[in-house]
Amino acid sequence: MKTNQARLPVVALAAFAIGTFTGFTAPIETSAARSALKNVPVAELPARAAQLLVSVSEEDQVASAVNVVAAAHAVRPAATVAVVGAVARQVPAAAPAVAVKAVSLQRNAKADYVDQVAAAAAAAAPQQAAAVVEALCKAVPQHYVVVASAVASAVPQAREQILAALTRALPGLQPFVDQARSRLGSEATVAALLQHANVMVTAAAQAARTKPELVLAGGPGTANGPVPPPTYGPPFTPLPPGDVTTITRSTTRVAKPGEGRDYSTP
Repeated sequence: MKTNQARLPVVALAAFAIGTFTGFTAPIETSAARSALKNVPVAELPARAAQLLVSVSEEDQVASAVNVVAAAHAVRPAATVAVVGAVARQVPAAAPAVAVKAVSLQRNAKADYVDQVAAAAAAAAPQQAAAVVEALCKAVPQHYVVVASAVASAVPQAREQILAALTRALPGLQPFVDQARSRLGSEATVAALLQHANVMVTAAAQAARTKPELVLAGGPGTANGPVPPPTYGPPFTPLPPGDVTTITRSTTRVAKPGEGRDYSTP
């Protein structure tokens, strides 16, 4: 009986040790993180993934965070977006890198998935909103409207920083954003601005017979250099120069049959 009583605290301590999830002190490799997370229920995975990073040194945090996201995706792909948010909250400096990693892990990532990743990373680390936009727009430039719109919705106070980061990532977009601002006004949302800019990017690319990606990159879309946005003229043809006078019979030439323009009959 005494023996059983003596063993009870030991058993309880062992159970406690198994149930307690400790972090890593050294840089975390993907394989180690995967082993640590493979038996974790999906509902607990984001919190457990973030907990792995608690004791990692500051210089190793970003690389370790990226590896943890990769491991979580391998174990439970459906939890990737939630893991991105949890890891970015634990290590804000890693938000751009883990967002890019999450998108790269999804082959041919769709717009809605990119939207969710961008929003999760930015909402968890608002101070990194602009950096998240810049990193993702470099990684998946075709989704720049989705990325910037999602981050601006999650962190509306970072509007100007988001637009600046966007044009740093895609220099060719700057004149299109400027023209969209001038046409829509300063109160237009980021989503509205970029949707308008995207229409112009597409039109400019078609007119120059080049790809939108080249226009966005600011590279030589044509032999003449970067492709400019389309220009918009007045809706009506202006009057010729000179004073406008009253038309009278004395200033009107009467056309005789057979003279003037030869209009076809209806």
